[in-house]
Amino acid sequence: MKNSMKKLLSMIILNIAILTTTLTIHEIGHALAGKALGCASAKAVVFDSTSMNPYTELSCQKEERAAYAAGLILTTIFGLSFLVFEKPHKTLSLVIIGFGIFLASLDIVELTGLSFTQYIFIFWGLASLIIGQILYGIYSVKE
Repeated sequence: MKNSMKKLLSMIILNIAILTTTLTIHEIGHALAGKALGCASAKAVVFDSTSMNPYTELSCQKEERAAYAAGLILTTIFGLSFLVFEKPHKTLSLVIIGFGIFLASLDIVELTGLSFTQYIFIFWGLASLIIGQILYGIYSVKE
């Protein structure tokens, strides 16, 4: 019983670390893309006491819609980098990519102008996240 509680606690802490890291990388992706696209300034804000959500401030002469996609692209690259590890850590790739897709659900609406795409991204993000969690749990228990 004590061992299973330790594993559960470690999974919770690991998920908090993954979410925080993925969220930070997502916002940095927007900021880096903004700078690369010629924006005068770019700032990734992960915590702001006046806002409930993280955001990226871009100061551009024209709207750089491509910067919306950069959060998803950078988090996907980060998630794919976990494929170099052995199981169970390899399965964290699905968790990270799932968080990244979920976080990009609002960005995709801004990019496409189609509000229903948000729900598609939420579904696929949560599906990837849940599958990754299950696989990580199975492989962790086996070790």
